[in-house]
Amino acid sequence: MRPYNSHIHAMNPPDQQSEFVFGRRPVFELLQTRKRSLHKLWVVEGTGGGIIEDVLRLAREQGIPIEWARRERLDRMVPGHHQGLVAQASATLYVELGDFLKSAEAAKALTLLALDEIQDPQNIGAILRAAAFFGVQAAVVPRWRSAPVGETAARASSGAIEHLQMIRVGNLVQALDELREAGFEILGAEAGGVPLWEHQRSSRTVLVMGNEGKGLRRLVREHCDKLVGIPRQGRLDSLNVGAATAVFLYEFFRNQ
Repeated sequence: MRPYNSHIHAMNPPDQQSEFVFGRRPVFELLQTRKRSLHKLWVVEGTGGGIIEDVLRLAREQGIPIEWARRERLDRMVPGHHQGLVAQASATLYVELGDFLKSAEAAKALTLLALDEIQDPQNIGAILRAAAFFGVQAAVVPRWRSAPVGETAARASSGAIEHLQMIRVGNLVQALDELREAGFEILGAEAGGVPLWEHQRSSRTVLVMGNEGKGLRRLVREHCDKLVGIPRQGRLDSLNVGAATAVFLYEFFRNQ
């Protein structure tokens, strides 16, 4: 999620590393996982029932200030459909690849996703939601030339990013080499690759998803151990990368 921007200057906190999280499911997951600090919660007057009551209960249990406000105020605070809830939280947590590998030394079975210059934050959100659903432990995200894991991505993931470790790297190719040295098999998702169901799964795997239009970059492709795909049956030659990730992960974990 992105830090506060100038167009919402009225709500800028002293800590510029704070971010807005909005929407019922994202705020609920934020409160449930407790990965990040929450500073304040705004709720539209008259909002209640269902997950709202769970959000309010968790906020009170955690001692988070709650302010009831008019819907127009929340409309000015965030550039999206907030569903009556906005939270101010500490910035999205990222871990360094080296730190992640050190903490995961004893883990024998690990599955990671790596995203190669995916540009649409909606796709980022859909990918992270699928990853959290299927039990992927972490996502490797390039620091540059990739959509930020910001408000739009977090909203599209419905709070799933709170259940994943986010690893941000400066160079994806170097990161893949480092992961290989740590015992991971690197699989590149590509339409012309070996059918995924024919692949013998390794205990430690990184699945690399490519850009929406260009797919995997040449250098990234060359640093994969194998290219895997899902053969098409219809006339369309490709899937949206978010949908493709869900299909890949379903097939991948079905055969574990």
